[in-house]
This record gives sequence, C-alpha cells and structure tokens, in this order.
Amino acid sequence: MNYKLIAFDIDGTIRSMEDPISEKTSLVINALVSHGIIVTIATGRMFLSAALALKGLNIIHPIISYQGAHIADISTGKVLWHMRLTKEMADYTLDLLKNWPVQPVFYHDGQIYVDCLTDWAKSYAERNPGGLNVVGNLGDITHLSPTRIVAVGNEKIIANLASEITPISESQLHVTRSLPYFCEILNPLAGKHKALEWLANYYGVLREQTIAFGNGYNDVDMLKWAGMGVAVEGSVDEIIEVSDTIALSMEENGPAVILEKLIVGGFFGKIN
Repeated sequence: MNYKLIAFDIDGTIRSMEDPISEKTSLVINALVSHGIIVTIATGRMFLSAALALKGLNIIHPIISYQGAHIADISTGKVLWHMRLTKEMADYTLDLLKNWPVQPVFYHDGQIYVDCLTDWAKSYAERNPGGLNVVGNLGDITHLSPTRIVAVGNEKIIANLASEITPISESQLHVTRSLPYFCEILNPLAGKHKALEWLANYYGVLREQTIAFGNGYNDVDMLKWAGMGVAVEGSVDEIIEVSDTIALSMEENGPAVILEKLIVGGFFGKIN
C-alpha cells in the first residue's frame, strides 16, 4: 500500500504555540510535497492563524481548520467545504451551556464574538488574527450560522461539560475538546475525521492510503479514521489507545522520523 495523503495536527504535534516547525520536520514534509504526496493540516486554529503557523512548509493543498468544519485553499483562501452550525444548532448549544460557568465564543467568517469582554477574550484576540466583537446577547446572532462555538472555562469544568453534553447531543452536534479549557461544538457532520474523509474523496484517495498525526482529544476520531493513525509521545491516553503507532515527541521530531522510515520502506513509492 502506497500512502498518498498525510494530515497533521499542528500544536503539540509538529510545533508548539511558541516554537516554529523544526528544520528537520520541514525538510521531510517538503520532500513529500515535492514528490506529489498530498499534505494537509487538520487543526482547531482559525484558517488564517493556521496558514500563518506553517512557515517553512511548502503546503500547496487545501488545509483543514476550525476543528474540521472548514477546508480552504491555503493560497487563495477559497473555501471548498464549510460545515457551519445552523441557527437551530447554535440556539440548542447556547441552551446546553446556559447553566455552566463558561464563556461561549462564536466563530464566524474569521471573527470571534463574545457576550462580555473578559481578560481571556482580550488576550485571545491579541494572539489571533481577525476581529473581536462584543455583543449583548449571543442568542441575537445565531442566525449568522457560526462555524463553531467554543465554551471556555476552568479545565475541570470543561472536562465535565464535554463528558455530560456529548452523549445527549451526539446526533445533533459534534462535541470535542482541544485545549484543556476549550470545549468545541460543531455541526454533527464536521470534525477532523469528516473533513479528512471529504478531502480524501476530493482527491480520489482511499481511506487506507491516508496517514494522520495528532496528540489531543480532538484528534481521536481522525486517527481512528485514517489508514494509519500516529500519536506523538505525550499525547492524551485516548489518542494512544486508538493509534496504530507512536512517534517520538514533537521536540524529538517524532512525525518526521516516522515519515523517514516510511520513505525508506517505499510506502510512498520511489522518493530519493
């Protein structure tokens, strides 16, 4: 089996929030791209934030952002696939969150919307491209059909929230966790695994010909779906349990080491 499509989570998998992608990782990924392998990113970051985080990589294929609700051309920004929350889904989400001590955040067209200007919201807006909008009541803008809604709060509260609302909303929403203090809520047809499946079909690639790398709760479904799921050392237990193999840590260029072994083994065809 020759692999044809590779998807990488970004933060904690091939780079940190502070440090760029290593030279070794860049060299290996760029070599694969230059030999016709489809390389994409599957991240919770907003599209522009994701694109800016890939300095050093010669990514030419569409990338998956917003936790798997959005696929767009990295060069032009043209949207190929976008699975927004409907107004009804957004209203239902706000109803689920109303009795929890969390801050709901709407993501819509590269902008974020909050109902109060907390220190977290100001700090988040400073670190990310796009505008911050404060509205009196998020219920008044559910008609915008946001790309996702994120509940921000204490790590323990977020873990309990995700655990409680996931089983009662499985058919109506896709619920996942990314950062320990983020519970992310999307259209039930969204998610990194759904986006990767769409992209594979778009390029005519079989599921068995895909590889996915990840480290967090939000990567579990993607690693389960991919032909080869690769966790990096230090991943959450749920990722380790579903992965086909475990790479060295991000700091040790784990994903690049795995790819080098696959290249030598001929799993990408002939690459010099």
